[in-house]
Amino acid sequence: MKKMIETVFEDILAYNNHSFLILLFLAALLFLWRTEKDKRLRTVLVYAVVVILAVFLCPLYVWVGTKIDADIYYRVLWSFPIGVLVCGGAVKLMIRFRSAAAKVLVFLLAALAICINGDLVYTKTLHFRASNAYHIPQQVIEVVEALRLEKYKPIAVLPAELLPFFRQYSADIFTPYGRNILETQWGFSNALYDAMEGDVYDAAEVARCAREEHCAYVVLSCAKRIEGSMEEQNYFLLDFVQGYYVYMDYNYYWVMKEQDLLDADVIAVGG
Repeated sequence: MKKMIETVFEDILAYNNHSFLILLFLAALLFLWRTEKDKRLRTVLVYAVVVILAVFLCPLYVWVGTKIDADIYYRVLWSFPIGVLVCGGAVKLMIRFRSAAAKVLVFLLAALAICINGDLVYTKTLHFRASNAYHIPQQVIEVVEALRLEKYKPIAVLPAELLPFFRQYSADIFTPYGRNILETQWGFSNALYDAMEGDVYDAAEVARCAREEHCAYVVLSCAKRIEGSMEEQNYFLLDFVQGYYVYMDYNYYWVMKEQDLLDADVIAVGG
């Protein structure tokens, strides 16, 4: 029980992030509980929020949630309509005053409280100007376009740094593993992933594991050295895009060519 209570408070403090956002939220909830008379608004803004809060603090739910995955239990906090409650409470408070000066003062104080509790996102070090409409690294798009086929959805293995963005752009290429393998707490393991993420690419091992996973394509980063060569493993270099070598397995190439599944540009490179 003590451990569960500590988990709840740690999640709340982490979500609060050195602000008084939670206190502002609770104050708005208490204020609306006492003043909101409209039954529909009261149901949405008060009763529903109290139910979610009770579920979040319920010992049984805490126990189940932390057992399943303690790292995502805190996401229940995302379901709280904090912005709606705080702004709604501020508007409700403004309405209670008759003079314009009092209304303006309440508005300014509410705006100041909200600003103090946040940060300007454009000053964050992770903010950068998007290079495309998808807001993902451009090399991901170019790698996908190099792999995409009109008549077939191939399997391709990719360096781990591309995995979090790959599926955001296209579902036309299958992968032997996804972003979930990057989360160590989930305990996934894969021999091909180990071969791809070593300090050096062992061409023979990468090729062997890729064929076991039925991969027609292997994408390798030019930032890492390759022991041996993929050509010796019966692969050919299909393309080089944004620092990544795109190799295709000749074993799959000939089969797919006979079945008329390849695009003309792939056939031109494969010979």
